[in-house]
Amino acid sequence: MAPMIGSKPKKPLSPSVTREDVYMPIPLYGFLEGDTLGLLVFAEEVETVQELARKLQDAANIRVARNDDLELLYNGKTVDLALTAAQAGLQPLDRFDVIRRHKV
Repeated sequence: MAPMIGSKPKKPLSPSVTREDVYMPIPLYGFLEGDTLGLLVFAEEVETVQELARKLQDAANIRVARNDDLELLYNGKTVDLALTAAQAGLQPLDRFDVIRRHKV
């Protein structure tokens, strides 16, 4: 009989693996400035916001040219690119936008 969703695994985790070592992917909706589509992007909790923005750019590169001078917006605010997805507070199915940095 196949395990059901939410059932306990048949084998326990190896003693060398702690709960802190297990990271669940976070599904997010990413929107890249200049693209016509929103994309589903999977982020790791420990992945930086900059890596997440690049992942979105890579996924849309057939439609939008890459730009390394960028900002990531979450809840209408610019997020420090050095923060991890967890530190930025990204939750499953949240939306984020990647835009070109506007010179002031």
